[in-house]
Amino acid sequence: MGTYVKTTIGSHQVTLGDQPIIFDLPTDIFNTNHYLLTRGMGVTAKRGKANLFIFAGGTAVASGAQFFQTAKMDSRAGMLFTDVPLSPNLHFLSKTVISRKLTSIQALDWHPRRWLRTGIAAGVGSNKPYFSATSDMERDWLSLKAGYISAGSQFRRVTAPSVYASELDRENILAVMKLSSGAVLTLGHQNFLQPQGTDAAAPYLRATVNQAQGSFDVAQFRLGAGIFQSHTTVSGNLAEAFSAARRITNSVDFGVSYFRTLSSPIPPVSNLSASIRETFSPKLSLLQIVNYSQGRTNVLFGGSYVTNRFVVSVDYQTLYMPFLVNPFSQGIGISLRVRLFRSMHVNVQTFRSADGRLRYTASGDSLLTTKFRAVGSNGEDPFKHLRYMVRGHVQDQAGRPIAGAAIRIGEQLVFTNADGKFFVRRNKAGTLALEVVLTEFLNSAPFQLVSAPPTVKVDPEAATPDVEIVLDRK
Repeated sequence: MGTYVKTTIGSHQVTLGDQPIIFDLPTDIFNTNHYLLTRGMGVTAKRGKANLFIFAGGTAVASGAQFFQTAKMDSRAGMLFTDVPLSPNLHFLSKTVISRKLTSIQALDWHPRRWLRTGIAAGVGSNKPYFSATSDMERDWLSLKAGYISAGSQFRRVTAPSVYASELDRENILAVMKLSSGAVLTLGHQNFLQPQGTDAAAPYLRATVNQAQGSFDVAQFRLGAGIFQSHTTVSGNLAEAFSAARRITNSVDFGVSYFRTLSSPIPPVSNLSASIRETFSPKLSLLQIVNYSQGRTNVLFGGSYVTNRFVVSVDYQTLYMPFLVNPFSQGIGISLRVRLFRSMHVNVQTFRSADGRLRYTASGDSLLTTKFRAVGSNGEDPFKHLRYMVRGHVQDQAGRPIAGAAIRIGEQLVFTNADGKFFVRRNKAGTLALEVVLTEFLNSAPFQLVSAPPTVKVDPEAATPDVEIVLDRK
């Protein structure tokens, strides 16, 4: 059980209870959405140009997964985060956490051009030195991210155990080139630090990963190939991957993939799989996979079915995990979400975490709004006389609706209901800015933005298009 209360007192926003706190730095260009779970009281304020966040309470140890996060108190903590705009293109940031160990990191975030972002950060994390300098260039044909990070095996942003809190270290570069309308080339060299279980005192595991991948379209086929090299403190791997996919009809997709280790501590491992996915309607699709590996053949079945009452999907994926002796890890992904009544849901899901383990979660949730009325229940609309509106929905990459997402349309903040839908009524037509405000979500699960339009049009209700926003469940 947990609680979360948010209100406004004067010009200050006050939060009380269980809340995730984002701990991103401007140099986090490779992996964003670092967060920690807390219990306590937070105050967001503005002093002159400076934006302040002050927290008093404690860090918490998380359990649960995609749909639901629970926590238990870990250690007392106080926090002070500041963001000071020095100019329209330059910000100074400071993040300090006082707990069992001290974290104090200062950073500069500079946007000299619309397509160029640079950052530098330095300080200590859990009493260990930290430094990072990065540059991120985003052009129409090239995405280039480069940086150097000095973290070390004992560095932690906050001394709170988590199997998900991976970090980057040393030199890192990732380039994605769009050579033509259908050809994409990806080259990368990265150094990862991965926690060993939930022991915050245990040093990180270190891995270096080099990759070269390419994909292109030929005669209505989507072809792909890649080679991966990884090295850890205990093993090293060299592996290759090939894929081909084609839409046979408007409703049938066919794909073939091949994975093979070329060099590893164990005998070479290969895997060949073929899949057929047939979409019967927007609600129903079926999946069949034939998998051949190490002399064994398996036939797997899956698919998805979506209704207003429940959503169920069964899928399979192959992941490259450098910390495993056999880096190609195959797993099943099962997701079930059932609406019992109004906005009360029951959820079951599996997922594979960065340590290679298949994890399970089951939960129930309901979303309440003003006067504790369940979202989605019938009630009088006080704005029904306004003729113009914006409407839309928020979903994850699998098409599942996300309840409790915070969307700012113009100056108005709205939240999605149990079906992931939102709307705003206005008294005249026009164009408004749209922003997905991750820090304001009523849904406690962590997300990151995949796609959303920067602006929306306010149209007459009968002609209002449906705006789609896609998020990724972390």
